[in-house]
Amino acid sequence: GNLMGPPIYRACKKDADVYVMANDKNLLLAYGAFQGAGFKLHNVLAWDKGSPTANRWYMKHLEYTLYLWKGHGRAIANAGSKQLFREPRPKNKIHPTQKPVPLLAHYITNSTQIGGMVLDPFMGSGSTLIAAAQCDRQSIGIEVDAARFDAACTRVEKAVAEIGTSAGVAI
Repeated sequence: GNLMGPPIYRACKKDADVYVMANDKNLLLAYGAFQGAGFKLHNVLAWDKGSPTANRWYMKHLEYTLYLWKGHGRAIANAGSKQLFREPRPKNKIHPTQKPVPLLAHYITNSTQIGGMVLDPFMGSGSTLIAAAQCDRQSIGIEVDAARFDAACTRVEKAVAEIGTSAGVAI
């Protein structure tokens, strides 16, 4: 079923960009769910993690991002951006699928204005909220796992204090 797409579609403003990260096994399922909710596909982006995950059927070193839009599509801020973004996996991870802050900052700065709002409905480790604060954007993070929520809150609060930003963070 399509459990993710419709609530996220309703939560987004009229002309929103959406980045949905998925591994190769879930990419097509995620696309179908979000397309069924009304999102349209701009592009499929890839993150080169540098170090591969062991696998008997090719070593996996890429993760994918569906770059979608709701309403009217808008150009990204840096039209010279490429589909592939290279950034090592984060060190000292607090979440098994933690993404690097520079990758998320790249997506955020391409799709939002300073002071704009970023929503992460699957907050995990809080990397998106940290990237938003670094880019002087407001953010909202949601996480259903209480222990991960607490760990992410601690991580985000520490990072925001170090940044010294006036951007609002709601978790």
